[in-house]
Amino acid sequence: MESEKSKNELRISRRDFLKVSAITAAAAAAGYAASKNFVFDIFSPPVDEEQLQPGYQYSYVPSMCGICSSVCDILVNVEQKGNYIRAIEIDGNPLSNLNYGKLCARGRSGTLITYNKDRLKKPLIRTGPKGTWAFKEAEWDEAIQYILQKFQELNVQPWEIVLSGGAIPCANYRPEFIPFTFAAQIPTIAGSPMQPCLFGEHLGINLTIGTFDIHGDELADDFQHSSLIVIWGNNGNPAGIFVNKGSRLGKGLANGAFVIVLDPRQSEAASKADLWIPVKPGSDLAIAMGLIKYLIDNNYYDDYFVRYHTNAPFLVYQENGVYVPYTANYEDGTVQAFYVYDEISQSIVQVPPYTNTNMYSVDGKTIRPALRVQNLTTPDGKQLITVFQALEQAVSQFTIDYVTQIADVDKSLIEEFYFRVGTMRPIDIATGQKGQEGSYTTMWRKAIGIIMALTGNIDVRGGWIYSGDHREGAIQLFQTYNSMVNSGQVKPGILIQRPQVLMSVPVLNLPGQMMQYVATALAYCNPSFWQHGHPAVWCAYNNTLTSQGLKPAAAFSLFPDTGIYEAMQGQVQWNGQPYNIKVIMTCCVNPAKNMQESEWKQILQNAFVIMVDIFPTDTALYADVILPDATYIEREEPITNRGATPDSGYRRRWQAIPRVYPYTIPELDLFVLLSYKLGFFEQYVTWMANSLGLPADQLLQAMQKEMMPFVQYLEKYGTYPRWGEFVGKAFADVQSKIIAQQLNTTPDDVLSKLRTEGVITVKTFEDFVQNNERIPWNIPAGLPTGRIEIYSTILYYYVIKNFGYDPTWDPILAYVPPNWNAGYAVTPGQFVQPQPPYNDPTFKPTPPEMFYIEFKIPPIAYTFTTNVPILEAITSNSYHTNIYQFAWINKKTAQSLGINEGDWIAIISKLNGAKLIVRAHLTEWIRPDTIGVPEPWGQNNPALTYSTRSLKNFGNRAVTNIWPQSYDPLTGHRMAQQFTVLVRKATPDEISEYTQLAQVQTPDTLPSQENIPGNYTT
Repeated sequence: MESEKSKNELRISRRDFLKVSAITAAAAAAGYAASKNFVFDIFSPPVDEEQLQPGYQYSYVPSMCGICSSVCDILVNVEQKGNYIRAIEIDGNPLSNLNYGKLCARGRSGTLITYNKDRLKKPLIRTGPKGTWAFKEAEWDEAIQYILQKFQELNVQPWEIVLSGGAIPCANYRPEFIPFTFAAQIPTIAGSPMQPCLFGEHLGINLTIGTFDIHGDELADDFQHSSLIVIWGNNGNPAGIFVNKGSRLGKGLANGAFVIVLDPRQSEAASKADLWIPVKPGSDLAIAMGLIKYLIDNNYYDDYFVRYHTNAPFLVYQENGVYVPYTANYEDGTVQAFYVYDEISQSIVQVPPYTNTNMYSVDGKTIRPALRVQNLTTPDGKQLITVFQALEQAVSQFTIDYVTQIADVDKSLIEEFYFRVGTMRPIDIATGQKGQEGSYTTMWRKAIGIIMALTGNIDVRGGWIYSGDHREGAIQLFQTYNSMVNSGQVKPGILIQRPQVLMSVPVLNLPGQMMQYVATALAYCNPSFWQHGHPAVWCAYNNTLTSQGLKPAAAFSLFPDTGIYEAMQGQVQWNGQPYNIKVIMTCCVNPAKNMQESEWKQILQNAFVIMVDIFPTDTALYADVILPDATYIEREEPITNRGATPDSGYRRRWQAIPRVYPYTIPELDLFVLLSYKLGFFEQYVTWMANSLGLPADQLLQAMQKEMMPFVQYLEKYGTYPRWGEFVGKAFADVQSKIIAQQLNTTPDDVLSKLRTEGVITVKTFEDFVQNNERIPWNIPAGLPTGRIEIYSTILYYYVIKNFGYDPTWDPILAYVPPNWNAGYAVTPGQFVQPQPPYNDPTFKPTPPEMFYIEFKIPPIAYTFTTNVPILEAITSNSYHTNIYQFAWINKKTAQSLGINEGDWIAIISKLNGAKLIVRAHLTEWIRPDTIGVPEPWGQNNPALTYSTRSLKNFGNRAVTNIWPQSYDPLTGHRMAQQFTVLVRKATPDEISEYTQLAQVQTPDTLPSQENIPGNYTT
């Protein structure tokens, strides 16, 4: 545990921070200081601006936001007088080029999470029926012993546990959570927010460029250097809002970029656009395929990039309706080389299986691979074409006229959109915050990746730039491959057929798509990886379905909730035995609302539920044990990477204040403590070290040293020390030594720089360019072939080889219609043919039948932030209420249905009859055939003082209540907009039912009934 003296040494005064920032970023710091009314002039005498209140000291603690997966760099403004200490404000760190000193309303509201009266303050154990607030307070030892007792009573096996985590654990704690499952032998994680993990949700882009364009740490949209910015989807992520993208979007707008937004609703992003195209829901894939056709037909593609840095020149042939790569193979059937046609030698030649360029054949000769060929066949007579030609065939029917019919917009809008993408450079396409509309989603996102590749906007200024962390992983992977090939340990091959290479790189250092492949194919879905021989439940469910002649329910995904509900219904088998689920352990996620609501309430009702969280979310109504977490400004954590910035480097979350409540334990400490209590502490620490490439013996020694005082304190007092976090301290001790060697400095200097400035930059994007480390220009992409993959080798060699062909996972591109009220949205594993008129891509409903969309609102990140008072106030203030808490319906449509502003309406799914009850906002800024619903509302836990205020506008069911009870067969997502709805005025009975709170049986344990104590340093 750290002393009071050492904690004070972590602080930097306002004056000192501004002095540092003046030296390193004078303009940014000056602008920041001016905004705070500071007198700031590095050439004038110092002014004592700290005496805002006599006798108080004011200081900044650099840290990292913990509200969404943008994970912005922040400064926590702390005031202190004697033993009193309190965080009073949170600002962006002006020294950061992740968020450039900017912060959203959510980020600035962080202190209102820490000091929120609804915070969980002590462990709670259920005393009454699930679905109600019925708990007793407990000591930590009592709560842990109760959990162990229930595990014993239920005879819980590791595979019968589901660990459910949200975006916060995913963006912040993958290095700790994934190893926890490995060490605990828990093969199932159910991820969120609002769908499976984004590795699955954004799979189409992952498969094409090796990572995805939405999360906080993989790809940097370089808007500030873009000539054209396209924001595509339901309130694209720059306005959704990810501040790391929003701040760059602001710079791009200021620099004169032309902005096009495709969205059925005039969202916040669309309001900033030069051209808003209100496309019909379900038309995105057709529009993207039409754009690919336009680019190719008009020679608007980057010939050099496509020819040399993608696999578009690879030769393929058709077999059973699927294009198959023409390859030279080893005796074991793995790929030795790909074939291309060389225009120089006018012959078919072999190119290496994994590299960044097609410029050289396997024997080192310079070649010019053809993008189009004629009259080529295999020795056994199969017709050969290139991947590029196969792509041309796939999009051939999508003329501008046909696309206009499908999108149902004026032809001139599509023409201008296509022309600008074809002729303007550089361009950046930002994808929607919500990307799980239907089974066409993967193909749509794959098409977007192909568009960016065709136009050469990969890893260039103004386009998609790989983050520094991703790039470092790609370099490490490339070096490992070369070393193992050159030493004879492996033969050259594609990465997914060389698991020895992939497993030689620490799994969490692997770049994007390769990390997902290892996690999915080699770990979670690999029964031999687990001592008990059980894969993740979603993989067992795939096996169950395919054994019945059906399609899988998540053929290639990461952390979907697929199969959990079905397992609890006795519908999942493994090795002839039922695959049971007995325990759900949630951490910083709200599956009662974030996942399919009706199914997950049944899951939570029938499982033993352990909940780790800050707030009593709706999931708390079904929890058996609740364990209180600390907020992010109360934590001190391991050193981590710089996030979604083109630069590489380090940062750290520093504890700004002592923990307000002595019974709260930071989740990283808690998980290590659980491993200690359950007997797999050493395995867990070893897995954490190995997953990051840290010396396991050093981390284990440091963890044991730092942990024991905390264990002893907890055993002696029953509470947790308010200062310090042993996991963060142990990691930082080991990490700082390694970083010091890298930077040729001392560990103390590393930690000191992080304490005073918050960030350390090791390499800038310009450094990477100068060192010839651009992807794939100089080094291979994080994909099996190392090139940008127009043809997905994962979809062919893993998905098709295991599950057969389906258009949903075509390795090149296939048109997947919206399949309204049908397709895979009806029953898991079964494709239901849509009936007329739903089988027509040009279909438009006539009200009261309408298309349904959901949209993200900027003030709210995830459902827990609806309980932050300032954010609730913003969304319920004056006209904001109608915009943020009501469903959007076109004025003319509403008038035809007799609906007025503020009326309660029923939105009923034509697929499964599920419904939402919500007030109506009448507007011209949404298509007449579409109703749009904001996604964060629907809470009914009376322990949530602020969230439940929205019940007067939005009923007690979340948008997830209306989702299909089925899964996309590739990624496991819920196809949340693959259905139409009926819209009418709600009845009085419906309004009454949907505005009820859950029952309270133990009002004395409601968190809001406790007074918030003063925050002291001791």
